[in-house]
Amino acid sequence: MRRAQRKLTKLAATSIVLGVLSMGGVSAASVRNAPSVETLQMWARADDVGFLPALVKSFNSTHSTLKIDLTLVPDAEVVQKYSLAASTGSGPDIVSTEIGTMATFTPTNWYQNITSLVNSLPYRKYLSPAHLGQATSDGEIKGIPFTADVSVLYWNKTLFSRAGLNPNDPPANWAQIAADATKIRTLGGNTYGYFFSGACAGCMAFTMLPYVWAQGGNILKENSPVGTPTLYPNNALLSTLTFYRQLWASGAVAPTAKTENGTNQFGLFFNGTIGMFVQGTYPFSILKTQYPKVKFGVELVPSMNGQAHASYAGGDNISITRNAQPGAKTALLWFASQGEKELASLGVMPAREDIADQTYAKQDPRQAVFVQALAVGHTPRSTKASPVLFDNTGPFGQMIQSAVFGTGSISAAMQNAQKSATQLMGQ
Repeated sequence: MRRAQRKLTKLAATSIVLGVLSMGGVSAASVRNAPSVETLQMWARADDVGFLPALVKSFNSTHSTLKIDLTLVPDAEVVQKYSLAASTGSGPDIVSTEIGTMATFTPTNWYQNITSLVNSLPYRKYLSPAHLGQATSDGEIKGIPFTADVSVLYWNKTLFSRAGLNPNDPPANWAQIAADATKIRTLGGNTYGYFFSGACAGCMAFTMLPYVWAQGGNILKENSPVGTPTLYPNNALLSTLTFYRQLWASGAVAPTAKTENGTNQFGLFFNGTIGMFVQGTYPFSILKTQYPKVKFGVELVPSMNGQAHASYAGGDNISITRNAQPGAKTALLWFASQGEKELASLGVMPAREDIADQTYAKQDPRQAVFVQALAVGHTPRSTKASPVLFDNTGPFGQMIQSAVFGTGSISAAMQNAQKSATQLMGQ
């Protein structure tokens, strides 16, 4: 009798539990059969905070069995954190890497070889060549282009008008840039014709090297993962540095250019006191949303005679690491397709040229210039690119200070930079 009572009690308790679950819209069977969720770890630099969390949220909302857990790494910690993970084979399933530093990690085989996957994509021909070049090591493609940033020439239309210049006719060569900058400076006060961040090596690489490339020159021979510096002899670099020194000596450049270390590289243009500067896509959206009174245009960076153009191509590639979970490939393809479309809808330039041309460029006629710049973009590729080009105390930064702001021989500054870079890249 007691055993029968206990059995009835258990049956009643089970019925109550099932009833509660049914009332909540969940059955015991559905709980048992619910698909497992694979959580993918993703790393990206903190610079991507303006758009990447939104994309990850969109991915997670449209995938029931895959979720991405995003970690934004402070920019100053990226190289160290990525390097440690690459050397130990640890880290996330998915990683977004700034293309200029990708060569630092590709030799470690941290990234999976996705050559066959990339080459089979129906939109393969629209992937940014500059991004793919940075993602390729020993013939293997280690990442898919994601976001793009390119350097172009900005000009202030209001200052052009005040100086008697045609506000819709940007300078087409170096002589015109110098002449227009001089005319704008005649407006007096704190108004200057041109600006650059002379104490920020990375800023100068992004904004000055397009002039060198437009001349058909280069500052690095990519004959190995490390590469060989070609800072001297280099006629294209010599003519560019001479052009910059002449601009500086003419008084058309704001005096703070000599000491500006990147902390206020946009401020003077935002304030409407600078006629021209070279910058990327980042200040474009800020100018439109926060400084609507600044009337401006953008144009490709020209060669000396205006017959050629070039740009510094930046941005990010997305890769999957060698120990990634199976779902990482699904996420990678999503970022390269739907993710690119959502980037464009957010006003961020995608690295797929078809989407950039069809969507991003249509949002504002000026944004079409950024797409054109991507097609002529260059990016130095070397495992030593960071200490040589982006370190303010490195060879490139020291050369800028001597060649542009000094009074000595420009060629001597180039020779010293070549010697220092050769030693550094040989270590």
